[in-house]
Amino acid sequence: MSMMQSVMRRLVTLTVKSQLNPRVPVTTQRKRLDLLRFTPMPGGIKESHTELAAIPTRRLTPTPCYGAILYLHGGAYCTGSPDSHREMVGRIARTTEREAFILDYRLAPEAPYPAALDDALAAYTDLLSRHQDIVIMGDSAGGGLAMALAEAISKTDYAQPNAMVLMSPWCDLTCSGLTIESNRRIDPMLHPSWLTSSAEMYAADIPKSTPGLSPLFGDMSGYPRTLIQVGSDEILLSDSTRAETAMKEAGVDVTLQISEGMWHVFQFHAAFLKSSKKAVYRIGEFLRQ
Repeated sequence: MSMMQSVMRRLVTLTVKSQLNPRVPVTTQRKRLDLLRFTPMPGGIKESHTELAAIPTRRLTPTPCYGAILYLHGGAYCTGSPDSHREMVGRIARTTEREAFILDYRLAPEAPYPAALDDALAAYTDLLSRHQDIVIMGDSAGGGLAMALAEAISKTDYAQPNAMVLMSPWCDLTCSGLTIESNRRIDPMLHPSWLTSSAEMYAADIPKSTPGLSPLFGDMSGYPRTLIQVGSDEILLSDSTRAETAMKEAGVDVTLQISEGMWHVFQFHAAFLKSSKKAVYRIGEFLRQ
């Protein structure tokens, strides 16, 4: 592990893990996570505000630009926003040469399931009127939401996205993966209690094994080709490995990339860490295939 990686790992534990805690009010978690809006944007990105299906959306446009990304941010369905994710998504947009739309979908507990999924499907159908080459992409809960969206699209007559990219997807809200426990001591960012508390708020009275909530248990046969990236040290590692297995069984063209020694959505640190920068570059490679 490099010195910079070690420093960043410690910084994540001190500044993030302590905040992603059920004892911290959701409103406070949101405010603190949104402080990431002060992170300087990468060069070459035009940032603007727009709407998809009347839902507020952040639009990040690189030059050149040859396609679109519908980006679904993470935050356990209760936190996160275009503000918190703009810098990372800006890097991805620049690397992939695609215009990114970060959807400000409704959050729990104010708007439990299926609000986020309804917003994502409405936004996707609206984006189809602007772009024909669309990738759906998400991190953490946004990765799970992207999977649920792919299944929802497959049940309609709308065109499927050309690809899907998932970063550390949370696709099992029952939290039954083996690494929830086996990696809890080495994960520098997430704690199981935060996930289970957030799952309760988003699911409300719906069983957490419902495919729209936990797409790991859904029908993946209609998925587009998919890239999954995950860190070896996170409690959600088994969500990614089980998703890869299930997708292969469903006949999906899926690629899983596990980065050794890395943690949850480590792509956030592409400005500082070689592993994170390499992961973003690999997203670009995958989408150019």
